[in-house]
Amino acid sequence: MSTATDATLIALGERFEKLLLEHMDAWLTWAPRMRAARAEVEDNTASLAVAIQRTGCDVVQAHMSELERDMQPLAKEIIAAPATSLGGLRAKALVALWEAYPTHASHEGTFEFRDDGSRSLFEAVAVMTGLSPLVRELEARLAADVE
Repeated sequence: MSTATDATLIALGERFEKLLLEHMDAWLTWAPRMRAARAEVEDNTASLAVAIQRTGCDVVQAHMSELERDMQPLAKEIIAAPATSLGGLRAKALVALWEAYPTHASHEGTFEFRDDGSRSLFEAVAVMTGLSPLVRELEARLAADVE
C-alpha cells in the first residue's frame, strides 16, 4: 500500500480528473467515428482498417491510448492510497468513474457499473464528494452520443 498522505491523494485525483475529462472528450469523438467506420464496412474486417483510417478514428484512438498510459499509473496510486477525507474519496471515485466507461462505441448512453449496488454506492459517493454535477454532465454527453 502506498504511503501517500491524503493531500497527495487529492493532488493525484486533481491530475487524474484533468486527464479523465480529456479522455472523455476523445472517447466521445472516437465512438461515432468507430460506429461510422463499422457501418460502412459491415463484416469486412479488411475494409474496416481502411475505414478507421479514413474517418480519423485511428488518430483519436492513439490519443486515447496516450492518455490511458498517463492515467493508469495515477489510477494505481490512487487505488493503493488510503483515503481519510472526502477529497481522498473523491479521487477514488474518479478512478471508479473511469472504470465504468462504456467498453465499446455502440453503448447504452450511460456508464457501465457492474451491478445496481455498485452504481448506487458510486452515486452516494458522488453526492458526498461533489462529483454529481460532473457525472451528470458526462452521462448527458454519453446519452447525446447515442441519439
